[in-house]
Amino acid sequence: MRRDFLIRTACLAGCFEGLSVPTRQIMEAFGSLDNLYSLDQDEALRLYPPLIQFAGKLFSPIRMEAAERDIDWAEKHNLTVITIEDAGYPERLRQCPDAPLILYMKGECDFSRPRFIAIVGTRAATGYGRRYCDKIVEGLSRCGTKPVVVSGLALGIDTYVHTFALRYGLDTVAVMGTGFDTIYPPSNYQLAEEILHHGALVTEFSPFISSYPVNFVRRNRIIAGLCDCTLVVESKAKGGGLITARLAQDYDRSVFAVPGRFDDNTFRGCNDLIEDHVAAIVTGADSIIRAMNWDVRQGFLPLDFGDGVKGNIVKFLTEHPESDTETIAAALDCSVRDLSLPLIELEMSGAISLVGGNKYCAN
Repeated sequence: MRRDFLIRTACLAGCFEGLSVPTRQIMEAFGSLDNLYSLDQDEALRLYPPLIQFAGKLFSPIRMEAAERDIDWAEKHNLTVITIEDAGYPERLRQCPDAPLILYMKGECDFSRPRFIAIVGTRAATGYGRRYCDKIVEGLSRCGTKPVVVSGLALGIDTYVHTFALRYGLDTVAVMGTGFDTIYPPSNYQLAEEILHHGALVTEFSPFISSYPVNFVRRNRIIAGLCDCTLVVESKAKGGGLITARLAQDYDRSVFAVPGRFDDNTFRGCNDLIEDHVAAIVTGADSIIRAMNWDVRQGFLPLDFGDGVKGNIVKFLTEHPESDTETIAAALDCSVRDLSLPLIELEMSGAISLVGGNKYCAN
Protein backbone atom coordinates (compact mmCIF):
# COMPACT_ATOMS: atom_id res chain seq x y z
CA MET A 1 0.00 0.00 0.00
CA ARG A 2 1.10 3.56 -0.70
CA ARG A 3 0.64 4.61 2.91
CA ASP A 4 2.89 1.82 4.20
CA PHE A 5 5.53 2.72 1.64
CA LEU A 6 5.46 6.38 2.68
CA ILE A 7 5.73 5.48 6.36
CA ARG A 8 8.79 3.31 5.71
CA THR A 9 10.37 6.03 3.60
CA ALA A 10 9.69 8.66 6.26
CA CYS A 11 11.18 6.36 8.90
CA LEU A 12 14.38 5.84 6.91
CA ALA A 13 14.69 9.56 6.12
CA GLY A 14 14.04 10.51 9.74
CA CYS A 15 16.84 8.31 10.99
CA PHE A 16 19.41 10.62 9.44
CA GLU A 17 17.87 14.05 10.07
CA GLY A 18 18.62 15.57 6.69
CA LEU A 19 21.81 13.63 5.92
CA SER A 20 20.93 11.90 2.68
CA VAL A 21 24.04 9.99 1.64
CA PRO A 22 23.56 7.06 4.09
CA THR A 23 19.96 6.63 2.95
CA ARG A 24 21.03 6.40 -0.69
CA GLN A 25 23.70 3.83 0.20
CA ILE A 26 21.16 1.72 2.07
CA MET A 27 18.69 1.95 -0.81
CA GLU A 28 21.37 0.80 -3.24
CA ALA A 29 22.35 -2.09 -0.97
CA PHE A 30 18.83 -3.49 -0.68
CA GLY A 31 17.35 -2.34 -3.98
CA SER A 32 14.18 -0.98 -2.37
CA LEU A 33 12.60 -0.21 0.97
CA ASP A 34 10.25 -3.15 0.55
CA ASN A 35 13.27 -5.44 0.33
CA LEU A 36 14.81 -3.88 3.44
CA TYR A 37 11.71 -4.05 5.61
CA SER A 38 10.80 -7.54 4.45
CA LEU A 39 13.78 -8.68 6.55
CA ASP A 40 14.23 -8.72 10.28
CA GLN A 41 17.14 -6.83 11.78
CA ASP A 42 19.52 -9.82 11.92
CA GLU A 43 18.86 -10.78 8.29
CA ALA A 44 19.40 -7.20 7.14
CA LEU A 45 22.72 -7.01 8.99
CA ARG A 46 23.94 -10.25 7.40
CA LEU A 47 23.23 -8.86 3.94
CA TYR A 48 24.69 -5.41 4.64
CA PRO A 49 27.03 -5.30 7.68
CA PRO A 50 27.55 -1.47 7.56
CA LEU A 51 23.89 -1.22 8.58
CA ILE A 52 24.91 -2.06 12.15
CA GLN A 53 25.49 1.62 13.00
CA PHE A 54 21.93 2.49 11.92
CA ALA A 55 19.97 -0.69 12.61
CA GLY A 56 18.78 0.41 16.03
CA LYS A 57 17.08 3.40 14.47
CA LEU A 58 15.82 1.70 11.32
CA PHE A 59 14.05 -1.10 13.15
CA SER A 60 12.85 0.94 16.11
CA PRO A 61 9.09 0.67 16.70
CA ILE A 62 9.16 4.16 18.22
CA ARG A 63 10.64 5.68 15.05
CA MET A 64 8.18 3.79 12.88
CA GLU A 65 5.32 5.17 14.97
CA ALA A 66 6.75 8.68 14.59
CA ALA A 67 6.90 8.22 10.81
CA GLU A 68 3.30 7.05 10.83
CA ARG A 69 2.29 10.23 12.67
CA ASP A 70 4.17 12.29 10.07
CA ILE A 71 2.36 10.71 7.15
CA ASP A 72 -1.04 10.90 8.84
CA TRP A 73 -0.44 14.59 9.66
CA ALA A 74 0.57 15.26 6.05
CA GLU A 75 -2.58 13.61 4.75
CA LYS A 76 -4.80 15.47 7.21
CA HIS A 77 -3.30 18.82 6.17
CA ASN A 78 -3.42 18.10 2.43
CA LEU A 79 0.33 17.90 1.89
CA THR A 80 1.76 16.11 -1.11
CA VAL A 81 4.40 13.56 -0.12
CA ILE A 82 6.94 12.69 -2.81
CA THR A 83 9.66 10.06 -2.50
CA ILE A 84 12.82 9.74 -4.55
CA GLU A 85 11.34 6.64 -6.18
CA ASP A 86 8.30 8.55 -7.48
CA ALA A 87 7.99 9.79 -11.06
CA GLY A 88 6.99 13.24 -9.77
CA TYR A 89 10.20 13.73 -7.81
CA PRO A 90 12.18 16.75 -9.14
CA GLU A 91 14.61 15.30 -11.68
CA ARG A 92 17.25 18.00 -11.17
CA LEU A 93 17.30 17.19 -7.46
CA ARG A 94 17.30 13.44 -8.04
CA GLN A 95 20.61 13.83 -9.90
CA CYS A 96 22.32 15.10 -6.74
CA PRO A 97 24.18 12.47 -4.68
CA ASP A 98 22.74 13.81 -1.42
CA ALA A 99 19.16 14.28 -2.62
CA PRO A 100 16.57 13.85 0.16
CA LEU A 101 14.66 10.62 0.27
CA ILE A 102 11.31 12.32 0.87
CA LEU A 103 9.76 15.74 0.25
CA TYR A 104 6.64 17.25 1.79
CA MET A 105 4.99 19.84 -0.42
CA LYS A 106 2.03 22.18 -0.32
CA GLY A 107 0.89 24.20 -3.31
CA GLU A 108 1.59 23.31 -6.90
CA CYS A 109 4.76 23.23 -8.96
CA ASP A 110 5.64 21.28 -12.07
CA PHE A 111 9.29 20.46 -11.45
CA SER A 112 9.71 19.35 -15.05
CA ARG A 113 9.45 22.97 -16.21
CA PRO A 114 12.53 24.00 -18.21
CA ARG A 115 13.90 26.85 -16.08
CA PHE A 116 14.54 27.09 -12.35
CA ILE A 117 16.75 29.71 -10.70
CA ALA A 118 17.75 29.98 -7.05
CA ILE A 119 18.24 33.50 -5.72
CA VAL A 120 19.70 33.70 -2.23
CA GLY A 121 21.60 36.02 0.08
CA THR A 122 22.02 37.48 3.52
CA ARG A 123 19.31 37.89 6.12
CA ALA A 124 20.78 41.32 6.92
CA ALA A 125 19.94 42.71 3.50
CA THR A 126 20.55 46.35 2.62
CA GLY A 127 18.52 48.62 0.38
CA TYR A 128 21.16 48.00 -2.26
CA GLY A 129 20.46 44.26 -2.21
CA ARG A 130 16.72 44.84 -2.19
CA ARG A 131 16.90 46.99 -5.32
CA TYR A 132 19.08 44.38 -7.01
CA CYS A 133 16.46 41.70 -6.30
CA ASP A 134 13.69 43.90 -7.62
CA LYS A 135 15.34 44.70 -10.94
CA ILE A 136 16.74 41.23 -11.60
CA VAL A 137 13.46 39.46 -10.87
CA GLU A 138 11.64 42.02 -13.01
CA GLY A 139 14.09 41.34 -15.84
CA LEU A 140 13.66 37.59 -15.53
CA SER A 141 9.90 38.04 -15.76
CA ARG A 142 10.37 39.23 -19.37
CA CYS A 143 11.60 35.81 -20.48
CA GLY A 144 9.30 34.20 -23.04
CA THR A 145 9.39 31.04 -20.92
CA LYS A 146 9.33 32.33 -17.38
CA PRO A 147 11.66 30.70 -14.85
CA VAL A 148 10.52 29.43 -11.49
CA VAL A 149 12.28 31.36 -8.71
CA VAL A 150 13.48 29.35 -5.72
CA SER A 151 14.62 30.66 -2.34
CA GLY A 152 14.48 29.82 1.35
CA LEU A 153 11.69 31.92 2.95
CA ALA A 154 14.22 33.45 5.36
CA LEU A 155 14.36 37.11 6.30
CA GLY A 156 16.28 39.51 4.09
CA ILE A 157 17.09 38.57 0.51
CA ASP A 158 14.92 35.42 0.52
CA THR A 159 11.87 37.43 1.54
CA TYR A 160 12.52 40.01 -1.16
CA VAL A 161 13.01 37.30 -3.78
CA HIS A 162 9.67 35.61 -3.09
CA THR A 163 7.88 38.96 -2.81
CA PHE A 164 9.20 40.28 -6.12
CA ALA A 165 8.56 36.98 -7.89
CA LEU A 166 4.90 37.22 -6.88
CA ARG A 167 4.80 40.89 -7.85
CA TYR A 168 6.11 40.22 -11.36
CA GLY A 169 4.06 37.13 -12.08
CA LEU A 170 6.70 34.44 -11.56
CA ASP A 171 5.96 31.19 -9.77
CA THR A 172 8.14 30.72 -6.72
CA VAL A 173 9.16 27.80 -4.51
CA ALA A 174 10.15 28.29 -0.87
CA VAL A 175 12.36 25.52 0.54
CA MET A 176 11.85 25.50 4.29
CA GLY A 177 14.28 24.50 7.02
CA THR A 178 11.39 23.42 9.25
CA GLY A 179 8.44 21.09 9.07
CA PHE A 180 5.01 22.35 8.04
CA ASP A 181 3.80 22.70 11.59
CA THR A 182 6.23 25.63 11.97
CA ILE A 183 6.49 28.43 9.43
CA TYR A 184 9.75 30.24 10.09
CA PRO A 185 10.17 33.09 10.53
CA PRO A 186 6.64 33.66 11.84
CA SER A 187 6.62 37.10 10.19
CA ASN A 188 6.60 35.35 6.80
CA TYR A 189 3.45 33.37 7.48
CA GLN A 190 1.34 35.57 5.19
CA LEU A 191 4.01 35.45 2.49
CA ALA A 192 3.96 31.65 2.70
CA GLU A 193 0.19 31.70 2.22
CA GLU A 194 0.56 33.88 -0.88
CA ILE A 195 3.21 31.58 -2.32
CA LEU A 196 0.73 28.70 -2.20
CA HIS A 197 -1.34 30.45 -4.87
CA HIS A 198 1.63 30.87 -7.24
CA GLY A 199 4.01 28.08 -6.40
CA ALA A 200 4.80 25.78 -3.52
CA LEU A 201 6.33 25.32 -0.10
CA VAL A 202 8.72 22.36 0.13
CA THR A 203 10.62 20.68 2.95
CA GLU A 204 12.30 17.36 3.65
CA PHE A 205 11.67 17.61 7.38
CA SER A 206 9.00 15.94 9.46
CA PRO A 207 5.98 18.21 10.01
CA PHE A 208 6.93 18.49 13.67
CA ILE A 209 10.55 19.62 13.19
CA SER A 210 11.04 23.15 14.52
CA SER A 211 13.62 25.81 13.65
CA TYR A 212 17.00 24.23 14.35
CA PRO A 213 19.89 26.22 12.81
CA VAL A 214 21.61 23.18 11.30
CA ASN A 215 18.50 22.32 9.29
CA PHE A 216 18.63 25.66 7.49
CA VAL A 217 22.12 24.72 6.34
CA ARG A 218 20.95 21.29 5.21
CA ARG A 219 18.02 22.65 3.23
CA ASN A 220 20.43 24.73 1.10
CA ARG A 221 21.36 21.64 -0.92
CA ILE A 222 17.70 21.34 -1.94
CA ILE A 223 17.60 24.97 -3.07
CA ALA A 224 20.70 24.43 -5.21
CA GLY A 225 19.63 20.99 -6.41
CA LEU A 226 16.23 22.10 -7.68
CA CYS A 227 17.72 24.74 -9.97
CA ASP A 228 19.65 25.19 -13.19
CA CYS A 229 21.58 28.07 -11.67
CA THR A 230 22.07 29.96 -8.41
CA LEU A 231 22.46 33.71 -7.93
CA VAL A 232 23.92 35.15 -4.72
CA VAL A 233 22.71 38.73 -4.41
CA GLU A 234 24.35 39.91 -1.21
CA SER A 235 26.55 38.02 1.23
CA LYS A 236 29.19 38.67 3.82
CA ALA A 237 32.27 36.46 4.14
CA LYS A 238 30.15 33.69 5.66
CA GLY A 239 26.53 32.81 5.14
CA GLY A 240 23.96 30.37 3.84
CA GLY A 241 24.02 31.93 0.39
CA LEU A 242 27.68 30.98 0.00
CA ILE A 243 26.94 27.41 1.07
CA THR A 244 24.21 27.22 -1.56
CA ALA A 245 26.56 28.58 -4.21
CA ARG A 246 29.27 26.04 -3.38
CA LEU A 247 26.73 23.24 -3.48
CA ALA A 248 25.49 24.42 -6.87
CA GLN A 249 29.09 24.32 -8.09
CA ASP A 250 29.44 20.76 -6.77
CA TYR A 251 26.29 19.82 -8.69
CA ASP A 252 27.81 21.30 -11.87
CA ARG A 253 25.20 24.05 -12.02
CA SER A 254 25.86 27.65 -13.05
CA VAL A 255 26.61 30.15 -10.28
CA PHE A 256 26.28 33.94 -10.44
CA ALA A 257 27.03 36.68 -7.96
CA VAL A 258 26.39 40.40 -7.66
CA PRO A 259 29.67 42.30 -7.26
CA GLY A 260 30.07 45.01 -4.66
CA ARG A 261 32.64 47.53 -3.53
CA PHE A 262 35.83 45.86 -2.41
CA ASP A 263 35.82 47.79 0.87
CA ASP A 264 32.22 46.88 1.66
CA ASN A 265 32.02 43.80 3.92
CA THR A 266 28.38 43.35 2.94
CA PHE A 267 29.55 41.98 -0.41
CA ARG A 268 32.70 40.19 0.73
CA GLY A 269 31.17 36.78 0.05
CA CYS A 270 29.97 37.70 -3.44
CA ASN A 271 33.33 39.20 -4.34
CA ASP A 272 35.11 36.09 -3.05
CA LEU A 273 32.92 33.83 -5.21
CA ILE A 274 33.81 35.90 -8.25
CA GLU A 275 37.52 36.06 -7.40
CA ASP A 276 37.63 32.29 -6.82
CA HIS A 277 36.00 31.73 -10.25
CA VAL A 278 33.04 30.02 -8.64
CA ALA A 279 30.56 32.65 -9.82
CA ALA A 280 30.15 34.78 -12.92
CA ILE A 281 29.58 38.49 -12.45
CA VAL A 282 25.99 39.66 -12.74
CA THR A 283 25.34 43.29 -13.66
CA GLY A 284 21.71 42.70 -14.54
CA ALA A 285 19.09 40.15 -15.50
CA ASP A 286 20.56 40.08 -18.99
CA SER A 287 23.82 38.62 -17.60
CA ILE A 288 21.92 35.53 -16.47
CA ILE A 289 19.67 35.39 -19.52
CA ARG A 290 22.62 35.41 -21.91
CA ALA A 291 24.68 32.92 -19.92
CA MET A 292 21.77 30.49 -19.61
CA ASN A 293 20.58 31.03 -23.21
CA TRP A 294 17.16 32.10 -22.01
CA ASP A 295 15.15 34.10 -24.48
CA VAL A 296 13.23 37.23 -23.53
CA ARG A 297 9.98 38.53 -24.85
CA GLN A 298 11.07 42.16 -25.28
CA GLY A 299 14.83 41.98 -25.56
CA PHE A 300 17.39 41.97 -22.79
CA LEU A 301 16.78 44.28 -19.90
CA PRO A 302 19.83 45.82 -18.26
CA LEU A 303 19.78 46.27 -14.54
CA ASP A 304 18.89 49.91 -14.06
CA PHE A 305 18.60 51.91 -10.88
CA GLY A 306 17.07 54.77 -12.81
CA ASP A 307 18.60 56.76 -15.62
CA GLY A 308 18.26 59.85 -13.43
CA VAL A 309 20.81 58.59 -10.89
CA LYS A 310 23.37 57.45 -13.44
CA GLY A 311 22.74 60.47 -15.62
CA ASN A 312 23.33 62.77 -12.67
CA ILE A 313 26.58 60.97 -11.87
CA VAL A 314 27.89 61.41 -15.42
CA LYS A 315 26.78 65.04 -15.49
CA PHE A 316 28.49 65.78 -12.19
CA LEU A 317 31.73 64.08 -13.22
CA THR A 318 31.73 65.97 -16.51
CA GLU A 319 31.65 69.21 -14.57
CA HIS A 320 33.82 67.98 -11.65
CA PRO A 321 36.37 65.46 -12.97
CA GLU A 322 38.35 63.28 -10.59
CA SER A 323 35.77 63.37 -7.81
CA ASP A 324 35.71 60.65 -5.17
CA THR A 325 32.60 58.74 -4.10
CA GLU A 326 32.07 60.84 -0.97
CA THR A 327 32.06 64.03 -3.03
CA ILE A 328 29.65 62.56 -5.58
CA ALA A 329 27.33 61.28 -2.86
CA ALA A 330 27.26 64.67 -1.15
CA ALA A 331 26.50 66.44 -4.42
CA LEU A 332 23.67 64.02 -5.28
CA ASP A 333 22.34 63.97 -1.70
CA CYS A 334 22.58 60.20 -1.33
CA SER A 335 24.74 57.67 0.54
CA VAL A 336 27.98 56.19 -0.75
CA ARG A 337 26.36 52.76 -0.61
CA ASP A 338 23.54 53.92 -2.90
CA LEU A 339 26.16 54.83 -5.50
CA SER A 340 27.96 51.48 -5.49
CA LEU A 341 25.96 49.74 -8.20
CA PRO A 342 25.45 52.74 -10.52
CA LEU A 343 29.20 53.44 -10.42
CA ILE A 344 30.02 49.82 -11.26
CA GLU A 345 27.56 49.82 -14.17
CA LEU A 346 28.79 53.13 -15.52
CA GLU A 347 32.40 52.00 -15.30
CA MET A 348 31.67 48.69 -17.03
CA SER A 349 29.74 50.48 -19.77
CA GLY A 350 32.68 52.82 -20.38
CA ALA A 351 30.77 55.95 -19.42
CA ILE A 352 33.16 56.74 -16.55
CA SER A 353 36.64 55.65 -15.48
CA LEU A 354 38.30 55.08 -12.12
CA VAL A 355 41.41 57.25 -12.21
CA GLY A 356 42.98 56.29 -8.89
CA GLY A 357 42.54 57.28 -5.30
CA ASN A 358 38.90 56.15 -5.49
CA LYS A 359 38.23 59.01 -7.90
CA TYR A 360 36.18 58.94 -11.08
CA CYS A 361 35.95 61.00 -14.23
CA ALA A 362 33.52 61.02 -17.16
CA ASN A 363 34.79 59.64 -20.47
